[in-house]
Amino acid sequence: MLLLAIGGGAAFLLAVFLLLFFRLASRFDAKACSPQWLDEFSPESYAPMERLLDRSDFEFLATLPGYHAAIGKKFLAERRKTFYEFLALLIRDFNQLHFVARQLLVAAAEDRPDFARALWRQQIKFYFSVCVVRCKVALYPLGWTPVDVPQLLHALERMRRQIQEIGTPVAAGAFPA
Repeated sequence: MLLLAIGGGAAFLLAVFLLLFFRLASRFDAKACSPQWLDEFSPESYAPMERLLDRSDFEFLATLPGYHAAIGKKFLAERRKTFYEFLALLIRDFNQLHFVARQLLVAAAEDRPDFARALWRQQIKFYFSVCVVRCKVALYPLGWTPVDVPQLLHALERMRRQIQEIGTPVAAGAFPA
């Protein structure tokens, strides 16, 4: 009976993860993928995410005259909302980079199964990291540990670097017309 409950729980968690995976993977705009977008893309635009939930800001706010708990709660709610908006943009950009990388694989003159496997692993790792970050942000008001934004930003940078190493998408005809 216990084994059945554990198996059912594992199957449920797997189903939830797969649902989240497909939901996250569908967040991108193929029409926005262009050589200009790729040239202008920079993971540094997400640097403010690292400070949005920095505890020192909340501690400083608490030291100001006239501070009360309602102000802190409202400030935290606004910061979390902004963080989620940044996270949605980050997911969209990762998916667009992933789309470009897949298009490069399709347009490549030779088969690259090693690169295809690396893309798959990066996608799984990125989405798992997004799920962990979302859980941490949800539990942040309870004093949860800080959010690991650099891990997500490194995933974006790795994907961009791999695209540059493989070749220019324009030359390979990777962008949709």
